[in-house]
Amino acid sequence: MGQGIVRFGELKVENYVEGLNNNWLIFSPLPYSRQHSSGIDGDVVISATPTAEIIDVDLDVAINPQYAFVYSIATDNKLKMAFDKTKFDKAGAIESLKCVSIIYELGHLEVNGNNYVMIARNSLGEEIHRTVPQTLDQLKTVISTFDDTRSVDVSGFLSYQLVRDYKIT
Repeated sequence: MGQGIVRFGELKVENYVEGLNNNWLIFSPLPYSRQHSSGIDGDVVISATPTAEIIDVDLDVAINPQYAFVYSIATDNKLKMAFDKTKFDKAGAIESLKCVSIIYELGHLEVNGNNYVMIARNSLGEEIHRTVPQTLDQLKTVISTFDDTRSVDVSGFLSYQLVRDYKIT
């Protein structure tokens, strides 16, 4: 199996949960990752910040002070990053994580026809849109629509990444 690497800033924050002791961010699934169990796998490495892997039910348990964050990955491959609510607020947690890398194990990838996924990123490298699998001709239309309808003097430029679509088996 191969490995993938992604920064938190490249993932989308899908949800924010406020708990009794901790708050946590739920990020979009790790791209093309193998399916994780709901227990502790140990095959995901988060760099540059003290972290520990836990199970989902412990997201609101007091965090050992030696860790800035604790994380959990369940079978949906969504990464849940919990943090002590006295140390960070939502914006502070997102800001402190955005340049942190995640190294993870890829699943077994099989090409899905002649389809690609287009990822649009803003000038900060953050993902702002991801298409469903489409042909290259369809994606040309999507890209030209984005370029024709977006004001770059206000929002900055967009960059596009085309990734072959795979089924994970």
